[in-house]
Amino acid sequence: MMMTTIHNMNLQSIDLNLLVVLEALVEECNVTRAAKRVGLSQPAMSNALARLRRTFDDPLLVRTAEGMVPTPAAHALIIPVRQALAQLREALEEKSVFDPTATERTFHLLTTDYAEITLVAPLLQMLRANAGSIKLRTQRPRSVFEPPSTSSLADSFDFAVGFYPDALVLDTRLHSALLWEERNVCIVSAKHPTINGRLSLKQFAEAEHVALFYKPQGPGVVDTLLAQKGYTRKMAVQSPHFASLPFIVAGTNLIATMPERMAHQFARQLKLQVLPVPLDLPAFRLTLLWHQRHHSDPAHRWLRSAMIEIATKLAMVS
Repeated sequence: MMMTTIHNMNLQSIDLNLLVVLEALVEECNVTRAAKRVGLSQPAMSNALARLRRTFDDPLLVRTAEGMVPTPAAHALIIPVRQALAQLREALEEKSVFDPTATERTFHLLTTDYAEITLVAPLLQMLRANAGSIKLRTQRPRSVFEPPSTSSLADSFDFAVGFYPDALVLDTRLHSALLWEERNVCIVSAKHPTINGRLSLKQFAEAEHVALFYKPQGPGVVDTLLAQKGYTRKMAVQSPHFASLPFIVAGTNLIATMPERMAHQFARQLKLQVLPVPLDLPAFRLTLLWHQRHHSDPAHRWLRSAMIEIATKLAMVS
């Protein structure tokens, strides 16, 4: 039996609310989560799924050992459904005029203390001057180097900010903007007994280190490059917080490798030397991510434009 498509059926026979349900079901692959996302009870969502199955003459979601998965027909349907819903949302949202001075809203950002210090702090200063009723709430991710799940950006967070490799951001429902490029530097105490203005590879390899640690994920690039040269990094402290590294290093003989912008912000206060890393470390990019669902929201557009503008100015003076 041939599956009924949007193109060969009478649109008058479709409850357009079911298309929103279909989008949620295919993206969540879970009736309970999809129901929560669109504001329905679980029985109502199950009933809507049954109606969709009758409408399109296809199971749409089938149960497997790994859970519910979309059928090939559902994958084919979701492309035009997403496009149609995105255009409808954009048309509706463009009618509303956004006034940042009259808007009360809390934006949720998934980000690290690095971005809180380098980006969120100047963003908050701008908001206090131009949009005092807009608030920010940040939450730390599980990893600074891996993008969050698509569903979390759709349902729980307005933005994610992190050092995400381009190859990991493959979902077409996610939008991204480059904020700036960053590089690593080394920090040591200004009173270090043997390091004064220059740092050799031998000194770097033989020192005890303070390092960033988010979750077990194998050797990082520093350890990999050191191993290629016959060295193993000696770890004294591992921390999930960028901002703790300079405070731990200060007043000790320890060394840390960290992003340059943050290193310079703490160097004068904590009397630290900021030195080049004696390894050929690649630069990395701070990236802003958001979901297609929020793309045309006027308030969301305004805030991300502000974030990109602030990042552009900061990149010019670095």
